[in-house]
This record gives sequence, structure tokens and C-alpha cells, in this order.
Amino acid sequence: MAQRTKYSIVKDHILDWIKDGTVRPGEKIPPESELVQSFKVSRHTIRQAVGELVNEGYLYREQGSGTYCSQVLPTLEAEITERANNGKNIGVITTYMSDYIFPSIIRGIESHLASKGYTLTLSCTNNDVDKERQCLEMMLDRQIDGLIVEPTKSSNYNPNIKYYLELEQQNIPYLM
Repeated sequence: MAQRTKYSIVKDHILDWIKDGTVRPGEKIPPESELVQSFKVSRHTIRQAVGELVNEGYLYREQGSGTYCSQVLPTLEAEITERANNGKNIGVITTYMSDYIFPSIIRGIESHLASKGYTLTLSCTNNDVDKERQCLEMMLDRQIDGLIVEPTKSSNYNPNIKYYLELEQQNIPYLM
């Protein structure tokens, strides 16, 4: 069996905190310096683990304040299957999660969708066209019923146009 990387161990441990309620939506996770001491790993390892959890939508950063647990965004396989079957799964792709305005927008979207019986699948591109392609592929694989997307580098030609055309071919509404 292959040995797991340090950052994946840290990431899985923080994800367990989220899943078991140790860290609840809106609550701050310990600062990097505490995580470095707790896990006995480098700051780089902590940043990589936390960065992935931010990109996956489990955590969000607020400049000068810290890193917080996002609203519950179910991504476990059983929940993905359930959402695909109930026809109420909306995807959101944004360029950044850590900027000052995005966490509150995402919380508002999630709250409104939840009140209407929908679930949210969240993804972040970090304004990188390759990451946007991965996000679009993931949304299509998860059989979303609609998509809200902030296009990556929207002033430039988008090499991912075929994925937007596929959304149209599958009659999946999307809003940019």
C-alpha cells in the first residue's frame, strides 16, 4: 500500500472535524501556527491541506481574520447520488473563495437554495483555465441541474467553451 502524504493526512483530519461537527459552519479553524504544532508538520504542508479544503468548498478564508468552516456542502458519494436522483442540485463555480465578498455570496446562495430544497456543489478555479476545465468536468459528472459560474479570465478567449456547449446540449441551464 502506498504511503499517504503528510498534507493528505492533515487534510483528512480537518475534514473529519467538519464531518463530525468538531468545527461547525461559520466557526474558525485553528490558525496555521497551531496546526503546525498539532500535526508536527511544516507550514507549507498545512497551507497545502487547507488550500485544497478551500478549493473544495469545505473552508473559506477571510483576509486578516482566519480560515472558517463553510456552510455544509455535502460531497460524499452517497449524498452526491441522492442529489443526482432528486433533481435539485445546483453547481456554483467561482474564481476565488478567499476574497472578501465571495464567502458571504456563497453563504447567501447556499441558504436560498436550501430553503427551496436544493443542494449546492461548490468549486473554485483560482482564476486558472485548467482548473476551470476540471470544475466543469466535475459538475457534468455530478449531473447538476443548473450552474452558476463566474468564468475564468472572462476578458480572454475561453478554451473551455466545449463544456459550456455540453451544458446546453444536456439542457442544463447556466448563468454567468
